Amino acid sequence: MILKGLIFLLILNLSRAAENSSCPNIISRSEWGAREPKKINYLIIPVLNVIIHHTVTEQCNTIADCSSIARSIQSSQMDNLGWDDIGISFLIGSDGNVYEGSGWYQEGAHTYGYNKKSIGVFLVGSFQDQEPSQQMIDTAHKLIRCGKSLGFLRRSVRVIAARQVSSTLSPGQKVFNKIRNWPEWVSNP
Repeated sequence: MILKGLIFLLILNLSRAAENSSCPNIISRSEWGAREPKKINYLIIPVLNVIIHHTVTEQCNTIADCSSIARSIQSSQMDNLGWDDIGISFLIGSDGNVYEGSGWYQEGAHTYGYNKKSIGVFLVGSFQDQEPSQQMIDTAHKLIRCGKSLGFLRRSVRVIAARQVSSTLSPGQKVFNKIRNWPEWVSNP
């Protein structure tokens, strides 16, 4: 019964997202060719944190290229690491599209100690020295506003760079410099 209720809420909120102009274009798992998860742990909605990462891969500029990178990441995480699914909640390509990973409801595996209380947003590419496109940054911020407007994220959501809570350079210095200007960013998570 609980699962049916969650599925109903998912369908309701996804239909709202499709109608909501504050939401970016989200490429569904089926559209990019995701495998089915082995198991799902659900998040408690609304979520408090969004953690920003980068994939440290090549960038992608088309749906075909971004989908290929998403499939590659999912395969690596499931086959090599033994995870139940892709650990990333959402990926953002240079094409300005958002690619649904574990999504709004499913617990990801992106930031140790934060997976049960955050959404992990990954910009596709490596941004320590290279600038992300403004379109990627705008899309990421639009996704956060979308999540708030649909009730997936708390109104008081906190945006955190992965490097603030983990021993990593992610999301790269160039992305970090940009997200620090967002009103949702917190300096001391």
